[in-house]
Amino acid sequence: MKKPVFIFALSIFTLNFSLALAAPQDKLDISLKQWDIDGSFDYYLHYQNSSQLLSKVSMPQKQTMNILNIKYLADDRNYIKVQYGSTSSGNKGIGSDSDWATAGSNTITDYGTMNFNGDQKMVTFDVGTVVSQSYRNKTSVFVGWGKRDTNNELTNVIYHLNSGVDVGNVSQADNGSYLNGTFSGLHIGVENEYKLNKKVSLSSGLSTSYLHTKAYGHWANHSPAWDWTNSGYTWGYDLNLGFKYAINQNIKVELGYYYSYAKMTDGNEVLNKNNGTVYNLSGIDLEYKQKGYYFGLNSKF
Repeated sequence: MKKPVFIFALSIFTLNFSLALAAPQDKLDISLKQWDIDGSFDYYLHYQNSSQLLSKVSMPQKQTMNILNIKYLADDRNYIKVQYGSTSSGNKGIGSDSDWATAGSNTITDYGTMNFNGDQKMVTFDVGTVVSQSYRNKTSVFVGWGKRDTNNELTNVIYHLNSGVDVGNVSQADNGSYLNGTFSGLHIGVENEYKLNKKVSLSSGLSTSYLHTKAYGHWANHSPAWDWTNSGYTWGYDLNLGFKYAINQNIKVELGYYYSYAKMTDGNEVLNKNNGTVYNLSGIDLEYKQKGYYFGLNSKF
């Protein structure tokens, strides 16, 4: 954990611990996590009415996200949970742009590499209830809404293949090209906590979402620049698994793993070449994957 975030987290949980000593009942459960993401956001364009790829943009999503989770316990069974996560804006890694401009051929005709820069954000709102509880085990179900955003600006663009010709390393000016995505919609899930002993517990969660998917592209290496919007619907999945260790009655530390995945297939695209020509295309896929380990601090008060 980065030092400023760690100090901030300790300050919050020290304050929460003091409040917990005076509180007659635990009503709030607050956690602050740091998630090291190793993921990807990929755009696929197929030839019309064909499974053959025409273009693919592959964007790495390697970043660290800080997540704040606030859970309000209305009573012994029912709760409301709000979660917000964001990364700083920075370099996500080296990705690529590939084209297969010859119909019926699997030979790449155009290829370039580039850095992708930007941030990622996540927000969820859930209402849940406990459906099973014993001394060791507690299982809850929840329904809610969530949204994930990814912003990706291209920099340090270098093309190696142009119209089937090896051009070596041809650089392109940083001109503000980007490809951003949004996945949002309703979800339903289940979460469970199992006590292994007085100090250690195992937490897990699984949810599925029905998502409205959008992507916004601006390709400034054309004159005039191209703009396009992708849209469609898909199912998404989220999974988490972690171990919690109780420092005392009110404060726990947690180490775990998050996985999130969604892929829209056969979506639509409106491509505006800004020269009076607008195309309405289909056969668009958008794939967004986030995975990685997290570390967190949890406090009740």
